[in-house]
Parts: sequence; structure tokens; C-alpha cells
Amino acid sequence: MRPASPEDVDDLVALHEDPLVREVFGSPTRAEIEEWVGRAEDEWAERGHGRMTLLDRDSGAFLGRCGLRWWPYFGEVEVGWVLAPLARGRGLATEAGGACLGWAFRDLDVPYVTAYIAPTNKNSIAVAERLGMTPLREDVLDDVPIVVSAVQRAG
Repeated sequence: MRPASPEDVDDLVALHEDPLVREVFGSPTRAEIEEWVGRAEDEWAERGHGRMTLLDRDSGAFLGRCGLRWWPYFGEVEVGWVLAPLARGRGLATEAGGACLGWAFRDLDVPYVTAYIAPTNKNSIAVAERLGMTPLREDVLDDVPIVVSAVQRAG
């Protein structure tokens, strides 16, 4: 995992062309993906954490995106993951999400970390459950209903 950067734009555009990803996130334009990367870079500069690119350890191939994001609207840090088709079904979302949770609880002063998941996204709900997350509330994000799951800091 490494911070998202402009060199990831082509891979991120391709990721968002996948039907399963489009179903959850819509079809952002290349310009919107470039803005997303810019916001990710800004968050790293401002907060010391942000969204990342997930790469294969051996080949360096693009596998998806993951990371931590501060949502001022909710006043919460979210852990997120989106995998390319070639990366699905291998436990990588759980591995990446778990690494991000460990990072959040080690380095950030947060009582809990959330995941904002569309109620129809059964795969991500299963990942959240494997990460020890439980539903906290129903909410709306960008006019889309979501289930907010969370895991508390241990101790």
C-alpha cells in the first residue's frame, strides 16, 4: 500500500469501469478521478493519512484502493477498500482493511473507525464483519443510503 498519486489515475479509471464498482460508486469521469487523487494528496498533507493504492507485493500490479479518510461531515475516520476483479476472493480487502485499522488505532486519536457501505454491497458488509465491525447507524452519503459500521478502539 502507498499513498494514491497521479500515476494511479489510469488504473483508478479502469477500476471504476468495472460493473461491480460502478454499481456502488457510479461512473466517475477521468477528471473526477484526478480530483479524487488530488483530494487524497491534500488529506495526506493535512492529516498524515489518506487513501492509498493497493499493489501486488511481488509484481507491483494494481489491485485496487484502500485507506483511511477523514469525513468532516460525520466527524469520523472511515476505512475503505475497493478491489479490481483480479484481486477479489483472495482475502485482500480484509488484509488491507485490517492493516488500515491497525494503523488508525496505533497512530490516530480516534475512539472508533467506521466503514460506509451501501446496504446492497454484501461483499463489503462481509469484509466489515470479518474486521470486527458492527452496524452503528443508517445514514446518507452523497444522497445515497448507507449503513455505517464501526469498530471501537480496544481497551
